[in-house]
Amino acid sequence: MAPYYIRRYQDRDWEPVRELFSKGMLGNTPSDFWPLLKKPRTFLVLLGVPFSLFLGSGSLILCLLSLFGLLAGQWLTFRHCIIQYVHDSLNADLLDIQKSYLSGRGSSFWVAECEVVGIMGARPAMRPVGGGNYVELLRLSVKRNYRGKGMARTLVQTLLWFAQDQGYDGVVLTTSKSNHPAQRLYESLGFWKSRESRYDLNWWLGFLPLSHYQCDFSSQK
Repeated sequence: MAPYYIRRYQDRDWEPVRELFSKGMLGNTPSDFWPLLKKPRTFLVLLGVPFSLFLGSGSLILCLLSLFGLLAGQWLTFRHCIIQYVHDSLNADLLDIQKSYLSGRGSSFWVAECEVVGIMGARPAMRPVGGGNYVELLRLSVKRNYRGKGMARTLVQTLLWFAQDQGYDGVVLTTSKSNHPAQRLYESLGFWKSRESRYDLNWWLGFLPLSHYQCDFSSQK
């Protein structure tokens, strides 16, 4: 892996940052999709419709075709949801990164550079955390061929140092429940799972399970 260093965002990074975020989200789509198929509602649709067609027609081919059709439809629907989320993000905080992350004290945005191969933002947490003053990790993404080489760890450690320097009580973040490598990374850095929630998709895919993590500096002293 080529050498890299972590630095604050600059205006010339705008396009590479948005591109890296988009590719990172879409690249994780398959690993987030398959666990959804185990959800009761989705499982019922996948089995119930083909089975009903088989009972009604007696055709195994029709049954299998309907199953493959349902899988394809669910995949396309889920991918559309992710594309919509990416689109919304690109037109929200990632539209004006300077304003969203660098215009005030207590926020920042970093890139890992040899080219822009990793990104991460931080802003004061929107959701209250037990009366404490917490910063939220956002938009962490690493280029695919740089994953598993310690870059994400370096980025998160950069945020932890920043948060302590800024006087925060800790750091919070949200990740997909199916993203086990990310969860192992966070837990190795002192984060613990504080709660779970869900990101609603639609009636037949149900929801994407989310895990919320928290790192408290007081517990590390």
